[in-house]
Amino acid sequence: MKLKSAYFPTLGILIAVFSLVGTSGAAPTATPATPDEIQQQIGKSTAPLTLVHVWATWCDPCREEFPELVQVINTFPSVKFILISADNPAEKKSVEEFLEKYKSPVGSLISTELSQKFIESLSPNWNGTLPSTFIFKGGKCVSEWEGKRTLEEYTELIEKLNPTNKE
Repeated sequence: MKLKSAYFPTLGILIAVFSLVGTSGAAPTATPATPDEIQQQIGKSTAPLTLVHVWATWCDPCREEFPELVQVINTFPSVKFILISADNPAEKKSVEEFLEKYKSPVGSLISTELSQKFIESLSPNWNGTLPSTFIFKGGKCVSEWEGKRTLEEYTELIEKLNPTNKE
C-alpha cells in the first residue's frame, strides 16, 4: 500500500510515525569509494577483527557464497564487515538490489578504481581474483584468501583469530 500525503496533514505527524517505526529495516546502501577511502575505513575500525570481502554481482562464485556470508555477518556482530563491490560504480542500484535480495545487514562500498593500486591497498599478494577476503586485526592483514568459502570455514577462522568473538 502506498501512503498518500493526505494521510499525514502535518510534518510533525510524519516525523512521529518515522520515530516509532525506526530505520533498522532500511535497505543496505552502496557507496562509491576510492582505494584511499577504503583504506581509511579499514584503518578507523576499532573492532577486534575487520573482515574485508571483495565481490561483484556478475561473479558466479560471489553470488553462490553471498547467502553464507550474510550468515557470517549475522553470527559475528563484534566483527566489522566491509564489503567492497568490484561492480562499475554506475551499477550502484544493481548492487543495492543484490544486497537487499540477500538481506545483507551491511551495505557495500563500490571501488571506483579497479587497478593495481586498489589490489595492493588490500594486499600485495592478491592477484585480483573474486571473491577475495582479507581479515585485519589492529590494522594489519592477518589472513587472506581467494575464492568462495563456506559458513564453517569463515566461522573456524574468525574463532581461531579471535576466540572472544564467538557469540
